[in-house]
Amino acid sequence: MPNMIQLVNQIVIASEIVLFNIFGLFGNFNFIVLTVKKPQLRCKSSYLQCALCISHIICLLFELPNAILLFTGIQLRRNICFPAISPYIFFICAQAMIMLMLVIDIYIIVYFPSVYRILSNLKYTLIMLLPPIFYAGFTVTWGYVEMNDELVIFCNPPIGLHPLVSRFWSLSNVIFNSVTLSLFIVLMIIFHFRSRKQKKDTRKLMNRLRVSVIVFSLSWYMCTLGVDLFAAIGLQGDVLAFFQSNMVFFALLCYTQPFYVCLWRSSEYRSAFIDLWSFIPCVNRLKVTKKWAVPTMMMSTVDSVTKTQNN
Repeated sequence: MPNMIQLVNQIVIASEIVLFNIFGLFGNFNFIVLTVKKPQLRCKSSYLQCALCISHIICLLFELPNAILLFTGIQLRRNICFPAISPYIFFICAQAMIMLMLVIDIYIIVYFPSVYRILSNLKYTLIMLLPPIFYAGFTVTWGYVEMNDELVIFCNPPIGLHPLVSRFWSLSNVIFNSVTLSLFIVLMIIFHFRSRKQKKDTRKLMNRLRVSVIVFSLSWYMCTLGVDLFAAIGLQGDVLAFFQSNMVFFALLCYTQPFYVCLWRSSEYRSAFIDLWSFIPCVNRLKVTKKWAVPTMMMSTVDSVTKTQNN
């Protein structure tokens, strides 16, 4: 591969990392702050979403050193690269499973409302985070066991991991993501038929799921599917590293989008966000417009679905 093409590609990837960090960190921090400051936005689902935001913040921050290496053209050996990014790999694995747990959380809300109500927020959140922690810990531990001193073209998870572990990581992510996507689709079908008989809040939840499916498919699912596909078709060496590393665009999109999707689809979060930043004059002007001044609460949707299941 010509050095000029490689250099241009490195600059493009590094620029994407910097740009997405700006928007991604702002969005993820805002979601956490809104959850802490606004009691009406606190529920078990929002705490799980906060765990996802924390994972995304760490993933974005760990991409910044990689951007510096890309700008400078410095390459590292795996026994230096992998220990440096092992926390990143832990959280990149955890966030993939947290997405799955968020979908399972909706099933629990709909079909096991008593369990959802009985467990405390802390206990429920910890139980739901156990599978992501176990999967992430296993992947990082195996990465240390298989670590060698091979020179890697990019210091990122698919390249920093030993090829054997990287293959497991990408394939397992494709499986998790496929399950997540399938569960999303089933939920959409269920809510499509129920929406004819049930309340407006139930249809509202279904509409949010539809957007989540689209965004999820265009971000993390595309990232891991691409990483695994390039290896599956037999690409090797610098060519494989080139194509796999460009999948970082979809990963960065995944780390950045949750808050903005929530802001777009949820009047409750829009109102809370405007209220939080109303000290800025131009934002304060939005606060008084009818489009943004919506006094509803996020918990109304969850409560409505829960009550429906109990009746």
